Amino acid sequence: MSEELILRRRRKNRNHGAAQYNNPEQAPGQSRERVDGLTRQLRELIMPSIVRAGADLVELTLKRRGRTRIVEILVDKDSGGITVGECSAINREIFKQCDQAQIFGDDFQVEVSSPGLDRPLLTTRDFSRKRGRLIRVHLRAPVNERLEYSGTIKEVKDDQVVVDTPQGVMELAIDNIQKAVQEI
Repeated sequence: MSEELILRRRRKNRNHGAAQYNNPEQAPGQSRERVDGLTRQLRELIMPSIVRAGADLVELTLKRRGRTRIVEILVDKDSGGITVGECSAINREIFKQCDQAQIFGDDFQVEVSSPGLDRPLLTTRDFSRKRGRLIRVHLRAPVNERLEYSGTIKEVKDDQVVVDTPQGVMELAIDNIQKAVQEI
């Protein structure tokens, strides 16, 4: 099974096939401040459930598809990733919490998934999760006259990633990394 499997729960959907609004600012009648307020309220509501599951919140996104509010949640664990079963359990609990709190009314959907193996590594925590794994890194500015390295993450320290490459052990500043992904 793919780690990118998205689990869905829908309370009610009155608008099958309605236009999708990926940008919350495009959703009719929604101001940016309102969306930010909903995101903060939702984060406060769901974080205890995610922490109890031993997971970390990687990303929280609110979208609209017609009248349906879509809550997309990416979660992960430091120790070997998160399973589909764990995502499903978190999904059920968060759906129940949103339903009871009536944050979105009756027309909403919750999707909980893992970030997936091919998700770009952006933060110190992202690199720490992939310690011991093979990655490919594209740099903004060259290090030892190279802009690209592949190797195994040895450690992450002080906003630097230590990568064991065929060219030797390299210390790469995270802010100099343009793109980094786990190699599969």
